[in-house]
Amino acid sequence: MQIIQNIFTYIIDMGASVMMPIIFTLLGLIMGAKFGEALRAGMTFGVGFLGLNTIIGLMSATISPVATALVENLNFKLTAIDIGWATGSAIAWSTEAVPFVFIAVIITNILMILLGWTKTMDVDIWNYWHVLFSASAILLVCGVNNVLAWVFAIGQAMVLMGITFIMADYSQADYAEVFGLEGISIPHCQTVSILLYTYPIDWLLNKIPGVKDIHWTSEGIAEKLGLLGEPIMMGFIIGGFLAALAQFKTHGVSIAAAIQQIFIVGMNVAAVLVLIPRMVSLLMEGLMPISEMTQAFLEKRFPGRELYIGLDSAVATGHTFVISLGLIAIPIVLILAVVLPWNVVLPLGDLATLPFFAVPCVVASKGNLFRGIIEMIVICVVVLTIASLGSDIFTELVKTANITVPEGSAQITCMVIGTQWITWIPFLLAKWICL
Repeated sequence: MQIIQNIFTYIIDMGASVMMPIIFTLLGLIMGAKFGEALRAGMTFGVGFLGLNTIIGLMSATISPVATALVENLNFKLTAIDIGWATGSAIAWSTEAVPFVFIAVIITNILMILLGWTKTMDVDIWNYWHVLFSASAILLVCGVNNVLAWVFAIGQAMVLMGITFIMADYSQADYAEVFGLEGISIPHCQTVSILLYTYPIDWLLNKIPGVKDIHWTSEGIAEKLGLLGEPIMMGFIIGGFLAALAQFKTHGVSIAAAIQQIFIVGMNVAAVLVLIPRMVSLLMEGLMPISEMTQAFLEKRFPGRELYIGLDSAVATGHTFVISLGLIAIPIVLILAVVLPWNVVLPLGDLATLPFFAVPCVVASKGNLFRGIIEMIVICVVVLTIASLGSDIFTELVKTANITVPEGSAQITCMVIGTQWITWIPFLLAKWICL
């Protein structure tokens, strides 16, 4: 088992930007592509993924100081620091559960395809970390020597990923309509967890007289605002506004320095809104040959069967409204962090990933920004609540992985864990049975 664990760790440690090109190259070869074609497609996807992560890193480096300043200005008194999804994924891929859960999920996907229960062939193995995290939490609480704990850990991964594959099928047509992702589904556990309540919210809003007729679209706003409605200007305005708000009431800051910061943050955010769609285009350039080869391969072996390629929701983050809604969500989540009486989370690390939270809002609302904002508010309430409730177990898992807890924090957590409410159900059930 240790040898298998070491192999998985070695591959995963290279990161998704290396792991995914390897997977796509091998997949292309299996589908009958020439080595050069498969390698070019895989590496193009990898370059796009690396570029996307670099731009997100730029956004994180720009937004984190602004968020910290906003926190200080608003005088937050919160005890659990949000240190970002990367820590959660690092924990998930480093436990004893990895090889068993990994194989179980792949078997589940294959069986569901063969039985006709799903059309999604999930190649986004990096995001297995969501169910790996809940499996790790179960083993931490119940003990690795507890047979029942292992049954729960593996079983919950199979059930939850099964739900994820079905929801990926259900939402595929909307992804194709809104983002142009033909033949591609998003079996991303985080995104699916959010869709399970953004779809009902959108249905409810569509039943309210007056509200159902409000429809803000990127085309409509761009037409009314002209230059101000373009992504580059929207980014500059949103970034500059957040920078100005962050420096409000800050002692010792001159007007000249404040203006400098407004322009710097504004330009960085403008760059993010312009560059992310271009990186996503590069992702798609590498993805489409593999997608077409896979479709041809599957159609030959499964005549009459429609199948989708399952990918990370990163491929949908290039939509202007996804990024804009993600930026609008920053002040929303910071204000909610203060006003929710049960919240203990200090939002920081995952603020840059809020566009990923926005994807299921844009999907459910079909690109309606008005409904997207309402859905984002609900998301932020749920995220902060679950991340608060899970902060104790997250802190314990971090300690077992020998990750340093930030100085001055009683607990640590991550907001992305808060999106995955369905993964906490089996954990709480296992905890109740084991204890």
